[in-house]
Amino acid sequence: MTSTSFEHGAQLADQVASATGADPGDRLLHTRGVWAAGEFTPSANAASMSAAEVFAEAGTPATVRFSSTLGGPGGHDGDPSDHGMAVRIGGLDLVMFTLPVFFARTGADMVEFLRAANSPDPSSAVPAFVARHPEAAAALGLAQQARPAAGFTGLAYHSVHAFGLVDAASTTRWARLGWRPHRPFEPLAPEEARSRPSDYLGTGLPGELPAHFDLVAHLPAARDDVHDPTRLWSSEQTVTLGILTLDRAEAPDVEPGFDPLRLPEGVAAPLDRLASDRSAAYAAARRRRG
Repeated sequence: MTSTSFEHGAQLADQVASATGADPGDRLLHTRGVWAAGEFTPSANAASMSAAEVFAEAGTPATVRFSSTLGGPGGHDGDPSDHGMAVRIGGLDLVMFTLPVFFARTGADMVEFLRAANSPDPSSAVPAFVARHPEAAAALGLAQQARPAAGFTGLAYHSVHAFGLVDAASTTRWARLGWRPHRPFEPLAPEEARSRPSDYLGTGLPGELPAHFDLVAHLPAARDDVHDPTRLWSSEQTVTLGILTLDRAEAPDVEPGFDPLRLPEGVAAPLDRLASDRSAAYAAARRRRG
């Protein structure tokens, strides 16, 4: 990381902490989380899509952290929230959300939104933000439709960035990656979710295992804006790249520093500004936590 990106990441982390009131010793976002472990096995055609080693070898160990966005350490898992799934498989980190698109194109825009959402009057501040940033409307509209989750392993998770899948002939296909659960769960009614313990998603994880997810590559149509993380794609074409099997709720001895730009040869980094801003802010947030 260059000194410029180091300083930029530190500024973003400080601004996010200021906007949300996060304690320096806590995660800035997705504070509540739980760990799982298992392995990843690529599909038969994965190697034809990408020359990355993770798509050539079966049984690569996987470390996973499921998390919730809203409420900080004292939040309730029943709040309709954007949940996260961060996965490390070999040299590949995949940091995904239940929302298929993001509400900001840059780190600066994300900070502006967080300030609005955490302001004394968010009912006025957030619509004002959307008026200035109409690209945020898609993600925020989907977030407003969200219902409480019944379990972490029954949700689909999406990368909001397009990654380049580079094959052995150096041909690059841009795709948004996603985890598709083998056993989807119906959402809960709000009153049922709120009647459960505040950490019911985390404490319920062991009972959901083993759990399986397909890693899918969502391919764009010619008219889709491939490198805008706020835009939904019109295409529904997907290719299955492999299966993630989680068989134990187990925290790692050393917590991995997830980085959305920690990518192996065979996977090209996203071209949008938000991806590099997230990477820099994540690194700075880890330094803040010590």
